[in-house]
Amino acid sequence: MKKVVIFNKKKSFWSDSPDLELLNIQIQEMESDGWELVSVTANTHLFGSISSFTLVIESPEKQHITKT
Repeated sequence: MKKVVIFNKKKSFWSDSPDLELLNIQIQEMESDGWELVSVTANTHLFGSISSFTLVIESPEKQHITKT
């Protein structure tokens, strides 16, 4: 199963860009829970500053073996 996650948490109200330290911590937590990070894309404002990140994560699906 794949999921799309948007990360836009900032260090403070006045900060322009997302908190990269918190992003890295949350990526490590997702990976420890068994999710695999497929891609990370930066989302920008009209003037080019990064406003958020889009992450695509994937959970390894268990293969079902059926007997015929």
